[in-house]
Amino acid sequence: MSPQGTGLQEIHELRLKLQEVIEEIERGPRQIAARQNLLDKKKGELEARRANLKQLRMAADQKNLQLKTNESKIRDLQGKLNAAASNREFDALRSQIAADTMANSVLEDEILESLEGCDSAQKDIKDYEQEIAASEAEVAKFIAGVKEREPGLKAQAAELEAKLADVEKILPADIVPQYRRLVQSYGARALSPVHGTACGECYVGQRQQTIVELRAGKFVFCTCGRLMYLPHSE
Repeated sequence: MSPQGTGLQEIHELRLKLQEVIEEIERGPRQIAARQNLLDKKKGELEARRANLKQLRMAADQKNLQLKTNESKIRDLQGKLNAAASNREFDALRSQIAADTMANSVLEDEILESLEGCDSAQKDIKDYEQEIAASEAEVAKFIAGVKEREPGLKAQAAELEAKLADVEKILPADIVPQYRRLVQSYGARALSPVHGTACGECYVGQRQQTIVELRAGKFVFCTCGRLMYLPHSE
């Protein structure tokens, strides 16, 4: 293998490692944003549950107020019952009292059901608050981990970039602009090993003359644009 081929393989390997490090650096903020988004959705759901509990309590209060109003009405009717001037009036008042008492019985059941619903909703909210607190702690721990790893990853990226700058000195000045454009477009895949006689990126077979040129240390671009090299095993 020619020194140029060895250098290109090293460049390719360094760029692959650099790409992995950069992707890991960029992955951290995306993962944080995704976790924060889920946490925000949970908080929104918590507010919806609190609003629902408020409505349940208001409904229970309204029913309770209605019950008190009906009880006052029944007491008023009972007073009129004692002062009824005729049997007909007495029977009418008694029927009305019986109907209102039955309505109150139904209302009491509804109030009890509403209060039980409030208790259940309150318990559900407390459980959900604990779940959110656990999620917040998990997100905070994850953020701390990302921030803790970030300096090391950036230092690793800087070290790889320095090595790349040194190794890339083997590239002839006339191909550097094309190489830079390829790196900008394809990243680490700007370079490609040749396996057998085919480009490792597009799998197009190369002429025997091209293989000879690669072995001789010539810098050759594939028709797919990649800068090719013969790996150690070839």
